[in-house]
Amino acid sequence: MWTIDRIQQTNRDRGFHFFDSSTMRFFRSRVLSQTFEGKDAVYFVTSEQFVGSEYTAPRKYTVRSFNPESGDIRTVQPFNELTYSKALRIARDLAAEQAAQ
Repeated sequence: MWTIDRIQQTNRDRGFHFFDSSTMRFFRSRVLSQTFEGKDAVYFVTSEQFVGSEYTAPRKYTVRSFNPESGDIRTVQPFNELTYSKALRIARDLAAEQAAQ
């Protein structure tokens, strides 16, 4: 089973920097703990929040796809545009569709 901790470690071990603290801090990113396993990918959700000098945007969510073979992470849906519940639903549905193939 793929947990967020295992995804983070695999991503680092394969030379990627998706979860580096500087990257996470820059985007004010958080990673939700739920994962959804498909046939060839594991889906999870991150949230990001833009904070400017005069404006703080609402926190929005992004669906991510993790490739267990390469350790790479891709954005599945448009970056930082989803609500919490919609992002989780999309991640769950993508994994279920892929698993059913």
